[in-house]
Amino acid sequence: MSRTINMPSPSSARVSAGVVFSAAFAALALAGNEVASAAWPRGEDKSFMTLSYESTVDGPDFGDFGSFYYEYGLTEKLTFGLDIGKSQDAGQVNAIAFLRYPVELTDGDDVFAVELGLGWAERDSSAVATLRPGFSWGRPVEGAWGNGWLGVESTYALYEDGGSLGKIDSTFGINHANGNLSIFKLEFAAPSDGDETLAFVPSHVVKVSENSFLEFGLSHEFTESVTKMKLGVWHSF
Repeated sequence: MSRTINMPSPSSARVSAGVVFSAAFAALALAGNEVASAAWPRGEDKSFMTLSYESTVDGPDFGDFGSFYYEYGLTEKLTFGLDIGKSQDAGQVNAIAFLRYPVELTDGDDVFAVELGLGWAERDSSAVATLRPGFSWGRPVEGAWGNGWLGVESTYALYEDGGSLGKIDSTFGINHANGNLSIFKLEFAAPSDGDETLAFVPSHVVKVSENSFLEFGLSHEFTESVTKMKLGVWHSF
């Protein structure tokens, strides 16, 4: 979950551009539970989608944020995806369609993937074309607590008006024996025309059926001291 799912930080609704500077662990790829993926391919004819909603509970209110994320396996390795988000108060909308493909860089359990996205973003009340390349890494891990995953998912959006936005989402995830998941994520964003932001986003994902999950989470963005509550629905099919 990525993939997280690629969830925006509380201030990302007002952040419109950026440059990536950092490296950290994460990606939303579930080892043992093929619910979400980043570096891991989706798999031919398999789909995964999430709907999520974030609302401010403390600090400056930049508006509630809703997002839709979808992946479909065109082949065993090639994944097609949609990444769409909208800020309610600010009225900002971002929509990206992307293709992701795994690459072999090392032997062992490490998994790498490259992606390329195209779409548009609303900036200063105008829609601008967006090119968004990305790179992700993932690795399953085991410990006394059980099994889980580490990884990193990074993207760099280039806007038609000359702006840019770099993001790195870092995740440590745990697979529980009952099918639930615990996820601890750091979200870094570096806009070309704004301040860098860093958010801590822990969540617990409850398995409600063989292919469906509910996500309950919080996010705290440190630069603006904004805390949000998040509710999400995951489904694979």
